[in-house]
Amino acid sequence: MTRLFLGVAAALVLHGSASAQAADSARSTRAGVYTARQAAGGHDIYVLTCVSCHSPSSHSGPEFVAKWSGRPLSDLFGFLRSSMPKSEPGSLSAREYTLVLAYLLKMNGMPAGPVELPADSVALSRIRIELKASGDTSQAR
Repeated sequence: MTRLFLGVAAALVLHGSASAQAADSARSTRAGVYTARQAAGGHDIYVLTCVSCHSPSSHSGPEFVAKWSGRPLSDLFGFLRSSMPKSEPGSLSAREYTLVLAYLLKMNGMPAGPVELPADSVALSRIRIELKASGDTSQAR
């Protein structure tokens, strides 16, 4: 009887975990995955650190959409951490890179939400970059 109970309990835990994971992996940048406060902080960092090499249009035009749309958010986060700023790659904290990432999402018309974007590559890998709505054939946002 105890084994049956433990087996059923384990199956329920695994099923619940798989359901939560499936729901989480279906998240999109269109679901409000950052806060407005994060985007504001990211704007400040962008102005101080990024704008000397990058214009806002370089992070929201057709080339940006073509490169990043459909990929996990962790890919963009990893790229930022390993390559930016150009003069000192990796010089910002994980939190600062997350703020810049939130600002990039805002620049691309993604809505803010009530929960902060985590500075965790595993969590970010479960969020798909979706810069264009289904059926949207326009080149830029």
